[in-house]
Amino acid sequence: MRISYRGDGTPVPIYEPGDYVRLKGDDPGPLRMAMAGEWGCVLRNRGTEGLDIRLAGFSRPRTSDLPDVTGMPPRLVQPCDRQGLSLAFQRDLRRKARA
Repeated sequence: MRISYRGDGTPVPIYEPGDYVRLKGDDPGPLRMAMAGEWGCVLRNRGTEGLDIRLAGFSRPRTSDLPDVTGMPPRLVQPCDRQGLSLAFQRDLRRKARA
């Protein structure tokens, strides 16, 4: 995972294959394929088309009927560790905070 920073120092993760992520919101599609709180491993970052995430073997059983979720917007996920616990990033204190 790479981390970029906004002008005010807020960290913005850039997800890469192999990163662990936790869903902050439900799948926005017409069929709800994933729910908030599930977590897994990023398979592919398709840029504006979203992330492909493998949930089977992490928050779902390995034999799940729906092992992957595709096209999940990056704004609806947050970084986590191998156990699914959220990670927090510190602001870049060298950058000036907006008033």
